[in-house]
Formats: sequence, C-alpha cells, structure tokens
Amino acid sequence: MKFFKSKVFIILLLLGIIFLGGWLRFYHLNWDEGHFFHPDERNIANAVAKIDFFRQLNPQFFAYGSLPIYLYRLAGDLLVKITHNSDWVKEWSSINLIGRWFSALFSTATIWLIFLLSKKIWNKKIGLLAAFFTALSPSLIQTAHFGVTESMLVFWLILIALLSLNLIKKPTFKNYLTIGIILGLAVATKISAISFFIIPTASHFLYQFKHLKHHLRFAISLLISFLTFSLFSPFVFLDKQKFLESMNYETGVALGRLKVVYVLQFEKTLPYLFQIKNFLWQIGPMAIVGLLGFFFLLYLAIKKREKKLFLFLSFPLLYFAYVGNWYTKFIRYVLPILPFLIISGSWLLIQIKNRFKILGKFLIVLFLTSSLLWGLSFFTIYLRPQTRISASQWIYQNIPNQSKILTEHWDDGLPISLPPYSPSDYEIEQLTVYEPDNQKKVNYYVEKLNQADYLIINSRRLYGTLMFLPEKYPLTSRYYQLLFSGQLGYTQIVRFTSYPSLLGIEINDDQSEETFQVYDHPKVLIFENTGRLDKEDLNKILAL
Repeated sequence: MKFFKSKVFIILLLLGIIFLGGWLRFYHLNWDEGHFFHPDERNIANAVAKIDFFRQLNPQFFAYGSLPIYLYRLAGDLLVKITHNSDWVKEWSSINLIGRWFSALFSTATIWLIFLLSKKIWNKKIGLLAAFFTALSPSLIQTAHFGVTESMLVFWLILIALLSLNLIKKPTFKNYLTIGIILGLAVATKISAISFFIIPTASHFLYQFKHLKHHLRFAISLLISFLTFSLFSPFVFLDKQKFLESMNYETGVALGRLKVVYVLQFEKTLPYLFQIKNFLWQIGPMAIVGLLGFFFLLYLAIKKREKKLFLFLSFPLLYFAYVGNWYTKFIRYVLPILPFLIISGSWLLIQIKNRFKILGKFLIVLFLTSSLLWGLSFFTIYLRPQTRISASQWIYQNIPNQSKILTEHWDDGLPISLPPYSPSDYEIEQLTVYEPDNQKKVNYYVEKLNQADYLIINSRRLYGTLMFLPEKYPLTSRYYQLLFSGQLGYTQIVRFTSYPSLLGIEINDDQSEETFQVYDHPKVLIFENTGRLDKEDLNKILAL
C-alpha cells in the first residue's frame, strides 16, 4: 500500500498517462495519406511554403499568427538539410506532417501541465484524474492530428495559468517577465489569444493590487508581451492593411455579419446551449461532471470569496460568456475551455469520494471507464482509411471511365488523385447548391441532373445545413429531400462512413458540430442516375 502512495508510483502513473495520451496523438499523423482535407492546414502550408529565411518573411496570411508558420518553416529547413529532400518546405503534404508533429507534441505536453496546474491548486489525486481525462479527450486527440494552432494555444494557456499562480507567492520581476514572454508567444500563435490576458490580470489584481512596485512589473510584463508578439508577428504592422482586412473578415464571419456558406449550419442554433451540447462530443461523459464541478466551484468562490478559485474560473467564465454568444460556433473556439471543465470535474469526483467513499469510487471508475472507451472509440477513426480515400478507390474500381460525375462546390471534390488513377479519367462537374433559390436555379438543377451519370456528396457540409433551412432555401431543401428519397431518379448505391467505434459498437456522430466530423471522417454518399428522368419530368418535380 505504501508503494501506491509513494512519489515513485505517482511519477510512473503520470508517465504512463502521458505515454498513452502521446500515443493517441502521435499515431498515424499521415491519416489522410498526404491529401490535406482540412482547409486551414492548406492555408498554413501555403504560407509556410512562401517563407524564405531571411529574404521573405511575410506569410501573407493572418487568420493565424506567424509564430507557428515560422516554426514549421524552421523545422522544414532543418529537415531539408538532414534529408536533402526539399519537399519538407515545398509540398503541402510534407509541411502538414511537420505541423501535425508539433501539434501532437504540444498537446501531449499539455497533459503534464494540467497535472501540475491541478496539483498546484488542489492535490496530486485531482491532477492524475485530470491528466487521464485530458489524455483521452476526443477533441484534443483530434486537434493533435491537424497541423493547426489549437494544440499550441491550449498549451500556452495552461502554462500561463500555472505562471499566474506563481505570482501569488512570488510576484518577482522574473515571473512577470516570463508571463509577458509567454503571452506574446500565445498572441503570435493566434490573435484570439489576447483573451489569455484575463488570467495574469486576475492574478495581479486579486493578489498584488496594494503593492505599487508590482504594478510597474505588471506594466513591464505587458510591454514585453507586445514586444515578443511584434518580434514573431512583424507583418501585422508591416503589412497592416492585409492584416486588418483579414481580421475584419474573420470577425465578420464569427459574429455573423458575413454569413458565408460554411457557417450557415449555425443559423438556428442557440447561444451557449449549442456549445454545451457539443462538449459531450469533445470530452465525452466528463462534460456532465465537468459542468457540475465548474458551477459548484463558482458557488464556493462566491460564498467563501476564495481568490484562488476566482483566478481559476476567471478565464473560462469570461471567455465562454463572450465566445458562446457568437453566431459562428465552431467547436475549436471553445477548445481552451475544455481543460478547465476536465479539472473541475476531476475536483468534483474527488470531493464526492471524500464524503461518500463507496459512491465516489464507483463514480470515478465509471467516468474513467467511459472516458477511456469514448477516447479509444474516437481514436479508431485513425486506424482505418479516410472515407474520401476509400470512396475514391471504389469509384476508380466501379465507375466506368469518362462517366459524367457531379460533385458539390465548396466541398472537396471526389475522386481524389490515387496514381495511376486520376480524376481526369472522368467528366467531373461541380454542382453549385448554395446560390439563391429561383427559377433559374430550377433550370440549372434540371440541366445538370439530366446529363450526369453519378452524383457524389463527400460530406454533410451542404445537405446537413441547407436541407433544414427551407425558409432561406426552399428549392434546395426540397432538392435534397427528393434526392434522398429517390424521386429525382438517383439511387444511393454506396456510402462510406468511419464513425467512432469499439468492440463492435458504433457511435453515430452526425449530430455533432460539422467540423468534428467532416475533415477526418466524413460520410460520403454516391448516387447513380438509374431513373434517367427527362428534363420535363425533373422540371415538374423541382418546380417552385
């Protein structure tokens, strides 16, 4: 029994958890076999390919910060020197592998940071539980398999929270300086990390408000943060016009001023409740106990006026209050909240165990088991071929050459190139479905559907949204209903899915937020024009 309470056992257990989490993150980073289906990965890879130290440093892309772009390019240049292969800085598929490796690395390191943060606020038991739940979090595992910045952002956030706790007892110039540097790096990773200032600001004013000299250190910390950000994102200022244009577009999309087609899925969603529902997909059953723990901690913070709890709760509370009300509700926006929910849930489970031993142990085992099963179930999607690849192989083997194929605009076209096969083997045309509904669009549908041999839908991106917006898209909504019912003469001949599954049990995640599914395991549907309806019949069926 003494061994299981010893430091050696705690260290070994933590290392085991980190190893498990790392394996789930690093395994099969090339899951898409170099076809880069994530649009943000494509944009980042394109920006990295443009960099040439130190002749050309402008990424000409500002939706994300320059720090990850420079980091990926630096790693790519190093790999070129080692391997003598220039693909590492030229080919998007190779650049994406570098980005995914860093993403998995930062995500794995975050498991350790969450243990340290939980231990610093409470104790090792809570830290170990939180580390385990973090290691098995589907959303964090998924993000680690993309060369985007969310994993890096969560790492910076938890590190800032740890450093801010250090200010409580050690408000030294060194600690303020360190926080300033890390904040600068975070904002240079993505401009939205400005919100991370909430934590050190809360720490400073909760604990150091009466000390004048510490105000000066805090001000210097902010200055250092700005200088660090400027060093790693200089073209925010040097290419100011393009940066402002990018920020205007991104904020317009997020707030709903610009309702581009890929955010119409949020047209009928409820603020806050939509994100809370998706917490279940992102971290599994821990979402329930996490929310309960969070609100109970908030109650205790108010009741006992406990500063440390206010410090812990400050970021997720204020951040969610702001972001949760946005029109656009991509799950990546709430990813920084997940560690705080996980820690809150771990705290609650230990509190229940301390008061009701048998019930507490039962609940801990229940949530450990359910989180393990859900995390492993989600991970299995990376053990199977990506659905777009499987669908493309099927197309080449079963659809005759030179067949006329309709695919949907705004989504990745199928089939993809799989040498020696090529999309050029077919007559492929994109079907535009998101333009305004009118009689002209009826004629357009009739013309395209009449001529095509096959219709391929490679994700629910369009039908999963437009079919349920009859007020805005009466024709297109009906078009999809008629298509799926076979009334347009097209018969679904095959579909490809790769749902999370384990031990023969499959979890249909079609109800999750779109981006949880469409990049790495979309549902692909292939229809054949078996009815061969003439234009007159199609016109009668589709007529407004």
